[in-house]
Amino acid sequence: MDVRYRITKSDGTVVFCNLSTNDLTILNEVKSPSSKFHSGNTRAGLLANEKYKVAAFTNSKKYLSSSKIFKTELNCILNSTHIISDIIEKSEKDKNKSTSRLIHNLTSLNAHNIQEFYSLVPQENVSKKMGKQISYVKSIVEEESRETAITLLKMAKNNAAMKVEFSVFKKLFDLNPDLRATNHNMHKVLMNVFYLFFPDFTDKDVKVEVGDNENKYMAYFDYESIHVALYHMIENAAKYIKPKTTLSVSINNKDRESEIVLDMISTQIKPEEIELIFEEGISGELAFKTGKSGDGIGLSRAKKILELNGGSLSVNPFFDTAEITMGVTFQRNIFIMTLPRRK
Repeated sequence: MDVRYRITKSDGTVVFCNLSTNDLTILNEVKSPSSKFHSGNTRAGLLANEKYKVAAFTNSKKYLSSSKIFKTELNCILNSTHIISDIIEKSEKDKNKSTSRLIHNLTSLNAHNIQEFYSLVPQENVSKKMGKQISYVKSIVEEESRETAITLLKMAKNNAAMKVEFSVFKKLFDLNPDLRATNHNMHKVLMNVFYLFFPDFTDKDVKVEVGDNENKYMAYFDYESIHVALYHMIENAAKYIKPKTTLSVSINNKDRESEIVLDMISTQIKPEEIELIFEEGISGELAFKTGKSGDGIGLSRAKKILELNGGSLSVNPFFDTAEITMGVTFQRNIFIMTLPRRK
């Protein structure tokens, strides 16, 4: 940068600062809108109004040779400081919101795992069986084998969800995300996520049909981030699909890309909602009315991640298939995820 700044509020709160160590050592010596320091190699200035104070430093020849140009620059920054401050404040709030969401979600998932374990193995009994916990838990596993299997699957899903939260935070909130794209078997990657949700589909009496093409289609992407995108897409399907229906999943090749198609009868998407449902914080009107809208980040995250990998996410609603069941409007919706592939 040609000019470095330190912006503070009238109460001394620092709004922004990118001064160098050398700048900071002489900061208190800067009293006027334009002065030279360090044997004339640095120009510095200070301007203030009733709300903000701006200190600026530069080593640029353009500003060293013209005090007028430097003071004009400094004045422009001061006059724009309230806008800069608002932008920085909003950015900080968004960052803190993301961090708070991560902590909240991880805390909830951890609590769910603890609850799942103690619903199978009562906590009070474990604490009473000092030295005999292993044999006690072993007896429960043997006597309640089905419940144990269900509990383990639920805990595996919660653990996967935790991994998703970490991955999202690392990939989506980094200015230069570390994407390590390689060739992957689409069917295998998809099934690695699907198995986590089979209990959810079973609870809704939903049949899942995945196309018989296990070794047929490959795509080029970063596994960790696409795992997150698939997690959100399948979670969305499990949440909104109509009970006692079929989720049809197919994997296809199209020109230079591969696609995953989720075809289902799920809650209604209106024409005006087609693009909005991919915006963070937005859920469909019907999902909101039925109390299933969540925080509206699943599809948004999936879309961003697919785009980071050179892919896309779209939905094709069939409006003429809308039907009302138990007061809820469902229709056929097809979600299409595309990813690049190497020929």
